[in-house]
Amino acid sequence: MQVDRRRFITASLTAVGAYAVAVSGVTWLVAPDKAWAISYDALDPEMAETLLVMTRAIYPHDFLGDVHYAAVVKALDTDAAGFADKSQLELLRDGVAALDQAAGGSFADATEDAKYTALEGMATTPFFQAVRGKAVVALYNQPEVWEKFGYEGPSYPKGGYLEHGFNDLSWLPDPPAEASPPVEG
Repeated sequence: MQVDRRRFITASLTAVGAYAVAVSGVTWLVAPDKAWAISYDALDPEMAETLLVMTRAIYPHDFLGDVHYAAVVKALDTDAAGFADKSQLELLRDGVAALDQAAGGSFADATEDAKYTALEGMATTPFFQAVRGKAVVALYNQPEVWEKFGYEGPSYPKGGYLEHGFNDLSWLPDPPAEASPPVEG
């Protein structure tokens, strides 16, 4: 069975919303099949869900599960809970409210077009930049994500690129000879 990108994202985003819950004052994002759960200290369920949906919309990869995006939300939560002045939490709270307003209601429940329009309109805001900046690091610095992209990880534990991995890029075409300077002898 082949699923197109739009249907996959729509299905995955709707499934997550039903499992953003608060238990004893702790927010949890729980996988639809309950295979994983992540707790949050500063974020309420609606904020956590909206940030997960936002992160997936900014960096959409059909082959990555929500658990990888939930790690981004956890990193945002850790930052928000760690500041004594709570400025990061206020930035996230105000940003999520503005995102909901820009989407015409709940960003998490909005149509795909409404989500992208809302994100496009907020792309230069400090909120969007904070989430985007955290997502670049927290999403793409997970070894499980590296594996999904075919990245083998750092070379130093394997002896470095000279002894391992220097010429094993099978997914890139060979460059033409004129792309490199002549070898000096």
